[in-house]
Parts: sequence; structure tokens; C-alpha cells
Amino acid sequence: MDAEVKHISAENILQEVYKRRKVVKPSAKVDILDLEELRELQRRKRTEYETYLKRNRLDIGQWIRYAKFEVEQRDIRRARSVFERALLVDSSHVPLWIRYIDTEIKLKNINHARNLMNRAVSILPRVDKFWYKYLVIEESLGNVEIVRSLFTRWTSLEPGTNAWDSFVDFELRQENWDNVRKVFAMYVLVHPQTDTWLRWVQFETVHGDTDTVRKVYSLALDTVVSMSEKLTIQDEDLAGLIISFANWEATQQEHERCRELYRISIDKWPQNQFLKEGLVEFEKRFGSSQSIENTVIHKRRRRYELTLQENPHDYDTWWLYLDLIQDNFKADLLKCLDKSVTGTQPKENTKTLAWKSYIFLWIRYLAYVELECANLDICRQLYQRLIELIPHKNFTFAKIWYMYSQFELRNGDLTSARKILGRSLGLCPKPRIFKLYIDMEIKLREFDRVRKLYEKFIEYDGSNVETWMAYADLEANLGDRDRATGIYEISLDPDVTCLTQDAKLQLIQKYIDYMTSEEEFDKARDLYERYLRLTAFSSTIWKMYALYASENPTGDQVQELRESASASGNEDEEIEFCVQDVNRQMSRRIFERSLNHFKRLGDKESRIAILEEFKNYENTFGDEESQEKIQKRQPKLVGPPGQEEYVFPDDEVRNEVPNVSKLQALAKKWEQNRQSE
Repeated sequence: MDAEVKHISAENILQEVYKRRKVVKPSAKVDILDLEELRELQRRKRTEYETYLKRNRLDIGQWIRYAKFEVEQRDIRRARSVFERALLVDSSHVPLWIRYIDTEIKLKNINHARNLMNRAVSILPRVDKFWYKYLVIEESLGNVEIVRSLFTRWTSLEPGTNAWDSFVDFELRQENWDNVRKVFAMYVLVHPQTDTWLRWVQFETVHGDTDTVRKVYSLALDTVVSMSEKLTIQDEDLAGLIISFANWEATQQEHERCRELYRISIDKWPQNQFLKEGLVEFEKRFGSSQSIENTVIHKRRRRYELTLQENPHDYDTWWLYLDLIQDNFKADLLKCLDKSVTGTQPKENTKTLAWKSYIFLWIRYLAYVELECANLDICRQLYQRLIELIPHKNFTFAKIWYMYSQFELRNGDLTSARKILGRSLGLCPKPRIFKLYIDMEIKLREFDRVRKLYEKFIEYDGSNVETWMAYADLEANLGDRDRATGIYEISLDPDVTCLTQDAKLQLIQKYIDYMTSEEEFDKARDLYERYLRLTAFSSTIWKMYALYASENPTGDQVQELRESASASGNEDEEIEFCVQDVNRQMSRRIFERSLNHFKRLGDKESRIAILEEFKNYENTFGDEESQEKIQKRQPKLVGPPGQEEYVFPDDEVRNEVPNVSKLQALAKKWEQNRQSE
């Protein structure tokens, strides 16, 4: 069984259905030969119809077929009876009425048909088909007054626009212009849409004069304004009416009327973009260069506003928009500035480019309120509002805090300015805020506060070498040498681990420069010794150290120079220092120390660099003898090609000298052996 079911296809099912179909035998064709047979046929058919309708009296199609049969038998009385009986069953069946009316018209029973149509429009007044059929019949018969009365009767029911359009077309065919105006007057009351007014305008343009056209346009706009709350009109349709009015006025050379019409309309409907575009097109056609420019500016403003309405976070467009408003619509600038920062803050919780652009809008707003409007209370409220907007737990803007404090400072409230910056350091300390706060206090000559701020700054970020150097510079500029050297010493202390090696190298170089400026040259030389240890005895520092020894006097030399200047009475003049043998010997000792150091390490490259610098030094400060000696000490490149290496003459001289200590040790050992024997 399952195997058979699986092989059944759609073709098998169709064949089975075809075999089981019922064959409907065609009805026999009956030829009527005499009147008696006709009567018999009519009786039988009527009996069939009546029997069927007793069972299903709601079958309107059967009633229509029954009536058609009676019409074919030329028994109009019976046909009318059947139609009337059917109408009693369902008087709202439109095809039944139409078939009944068409039957009377075909039989040329016009009065019967007129009565039926009158009944139909009375029973079903909202069925336009009855009205149209009635009107067509009457107009074809030339009953103009009856047609006009029918239209009046129909339009009193306030039908759709098609009925009114047909009424207008009828009066146009009759060329009765006054009646057309009366129809339009009623038409616009029922359907005050712009299309209706424009059709009336079109009629008046052809059959009226300038006054009537202008009157219709004015009436249309007045109606739209008065019914604006009750009537819903699309912006495009409203603009179409106004632009049509303006274009017509332009054809009458009334350009000022056009401009005034656009101006009033845009003031009334400022959100209608079609009106604004229409004004642009009008000015391009009929305006002057100035009016065209103004129109283009308005168009740019509308375009910016649409863009910002779609994307309020487009800060570049906001900036361009505000530039346009500032240049051309100054009265709206304050409102637009507030709009640009209200509800447009970025959603991100990180300091992105969007946040920076948004803050710039705020800065522009604050500057305008303070400088142009001179409203300090509102400006203070805006600063507070901005501070609340910024998520300080994630990031902040030092510039805003500083601007806020400077605002209070400009208005004489120093305490508030300090509180603002102090609050910023409490909420979100940043190096820039520290620097700005320190700069403000320096300008105010509050150096004790500056010192406290530097201490807080170092506590916040001790790894910032610039902070240490700035703090030391402050004390140096104030002439407090002890504090300045104390800061340098603390920063160079090995226990201070927050500073990197490179940072300490910068600090000690700065420390040396400071000691040099203070004419503490011996201390500076001591610092170079520390500098060498910090850099693991770098060849560069050795060279700097050696040159420093010759370029700067010793402590004794400084004392002598001061005494000579005092004796000559030139204490205020700058003392000129000349290099002496003491300085040359000091530099040479440093060079020799460096050479011995790198020789012990076997660092040939550093030895070469030191010797080269030593040679340059002697060429500058030495005599012929010293120059000749250092020249002999320069390394030489020896060895076969590809295996060359530097050989230092100092090493060769040392090897030729006998080892005295070894000889002494051997002699002592020989003496001990001799005595034991």
C-alpha cells in the first residue's frame, strides 16, 4: 500500500478527476410553432422563476434575469412589476436600478426613466452614478434649466470635487460666466483646497480681468489663513498657491507686490521650504544683485537649518551657520548660539574631536555674551551650565576652567577665581590646569601660593621633569639660591625614583648651567663629576667637562678678577676671563683621566673620540710642543686590508718600559733565598 501511494503523481490525480466528471447535457432547443406553445413556455419559465425566488428572494441577479425575460416577451408591465418587487427586496442595489432605468430608456419611456432616476437620487443620494445618468439624459434632451436645478440639488448635499467640477464644466458649456463664478463661490466653501482656488483663478485668467484674478487670489489666501486651524494643507500645496499668485503678479510687472507677498508668507509659515525656494527663483528672474544676494543668503540659512535638523551633532555646520547668522542676522545670533549648544553635546565619554568642536561652540557663545551683550550674570550662569555638562570623571577641558577663573578675575572677584581653579584641581587635576593656575599666581605676585602649587604639582606628577625645572627657575629668578639648589638636590637624590635617568640628566645639566650663572664654578665642576657617574662616564660628558674647565675660572681666579675690578672701579662691568695655565692643566688632567678610563675598559672608539677632541683642544689653547705631543699620541690604522685595527702609541711606549715592580719582587726573592742558604 505504501509503495502504491508513493507512485501517485499529479497527472494520475487529474486523470482520475477527468474520468469522474459529470457531463452536463445541453438543454434541448425548443422551436415555438404557435401561440399556444408560446403561452405554455412563458407559463413554465415564470413558474421556474417564481419557484426559485420563493426559495432565495435575495438573489438580485435572478430578479434581473426574470425582468429581462419579461422584457424579451414584450410584456413591459410584467417587467416593471418584477423590477418593483426586486426593489422592495433590496432598494440599495445599484446595478438593479441601473438595469431598470436602462430598460425604460431603451423602450423610450423617458418619463418613466425620469421618475426612476428621481426616485434613485432620493433614495441613494450619495451614489454619483445616478446623478450623472440623470444629468446626461436631461442635457441630451436639451433641458438646461432642469440640469442646472439637478446640479444645484446635488451640490446642496456637498458631494465630492467631481460633482462640482461637472457643474462648472456644464456652466462653461453654456457660456454663462456669472453662473460659473457663483458655482466656484459655493465650491470653495465646501472644498477650500488650493486646487479648487487655482481652477477658479484659471477661469478668471481666461474669462475675467486683472481685478477679478487678484480678488480670487486674495480671497484664497485669506480663506487659507482663517481656516488654518481647521484645514490641513500640505506645505507644497500652500506654496503652489502663493507661488502661482506671485508669478501672476510678476506677469503684471508688480515685482514689489511679489516680494511683499513672499515676505508676508514666509513670516506666516517660516518652516515652508517651498516658499523660500520660490522666493529664490523669483529673485533670480526679477531681482537686483543685492536682492539676489539676500535671497541666496536666506537659502543658505535654510539649507544649514535642514542639515542641522537632521544631524544636530554636525559641529562644522553649526560653525558655518553661526558665521552666516553673525554676518547677516545679528538679531538672531544669541538665540542661535544657545540653540547650537543645547541638547547637542556628544554622547561619547572620551575626549574626542567632537567634544573639542562642541567646546569651541561654547567658547564662542561665552565670548559673545560677555563682550557683545555685556551681561555678566547670564555669562556666569552659562559657565556654570557648561561645567555641569562636562563629564569630569572621564576628562575635562583646562581652557574652560581657566576662562571661567579669568572671567571672575576680570570682574574683580579674585577669591572666586581661585576657588574655580582649586575646584578644577580637586575634580580633575591636569598638568595644564596647574600651569595656568601657577601662571595666574605669578602674575599676581603671590609667590608663596606659587610654591604651594608647585609642591602639589610635583606630588601629582613627580615624573614631569619640566615641573622640577620650572620650580627651580622660579626660585632662581626670585634670587633664593638655597631653595633653587635644594630643589635640584632633591630631584637628583637617588631616593627620588619617580624621575627617569634621562630626566635626571636634564636636571643636572640645568643645575650646572645655574651654578655657572651664579659664578659657582667649583661647584659646577663637582656637579660634572656627578654628571659623569650618572652617565656611566660617557665620552661626551668627558669632553664637555674638559672644555668647561678651560672656559670657566676657578674659585681663586674669580676672587682675583673681582678684586681687580674693585680696585679699578669697574665692578658693574662684565669681567673678561682669559684662559691660564691652571685651566689648561686642569683640562689636560681631565682628558688624561678619560683616556685612562677608556683604556682600562678597552673602549677604542671612545679613546679615539677623546684623542680627537684633545687634539682640537691643543690646537686652540696649546703651544707647538703640546700640539706635537698630542699628534704623536693619535692612533694609527695597521694590518692587512679588511683586518685593519687601531694601534695607540701610548700602549707601545708602556710596553717598552721595564716592569720595575716585577724586578724588585725578583730581587727580593733572590735576597731571601741567599740568606737562607
